[in-house]
Amino acid sequence: MIKSFWDKLDKRQHYIVAGTLAFVVVALIIEVVIFPLWDAKAKARQTLLINQKKLDEVIKLDAEFAGQEATISKIKKVMSSRTSDFSLFSYLEKKATQANVRGNIKYMNSSRGTKSAAFEESLIDMRLDKITIKQLTDFLYFAESPADFVRIKRITVNKMKESPEYLSAQMQISTVAALSSRPGGL
Repeated sequence: MIKSFWDKLDKRQHYIVAGTLAFVVVALIIEVVIFPLWDAKAKARQTLLINQKKLDEVIKLDAEFAGQEATISKIKKVMSSRTSDFSLFSYLEKKATQANVRGNIKYMNSSRGTKSAAFEESLIDMRLDKITIKQLTDFLYFAESPADFVRIKRITVNKMKESPEYLSAQMQISTVAALSSRPGGL
């Protein structure tokens, strides 16, 4: 049947039919093979980019986790070197005595800061009145101690209105205590 149809056609029609058939075959190959390959390649690129972003995030989280582990290890080391009766309140009283500002303490109020599964931040809000700049710097030098994990979290210093030669300093001082081995007071 196809042979008889082909035989009836002249040479020009042979070229037209062969060209049309070649065009259809090429179009089918493009539609069935090439376009799906391009789509698969684009999807693979997109998946690769997404996975690269996820990997970058995992690497970032791993670095943060390692940093947190190092901090926790450091905190545990400080905790183990502290006496069992350590309290931030008494620590600051000793440092105030060392800096000769104990009589200038207007108030010391303790409070709790952030809490994790194993640690709790202890805070002392403290105000010193009628102190000199030297007394303030001495107190800050004695009070802030990376070895004891005590730090000045916030400080506000003002000249005293009634005595401009003196300063008033309001501070928030923090440390970290283990929840399980924390003594009754701060």
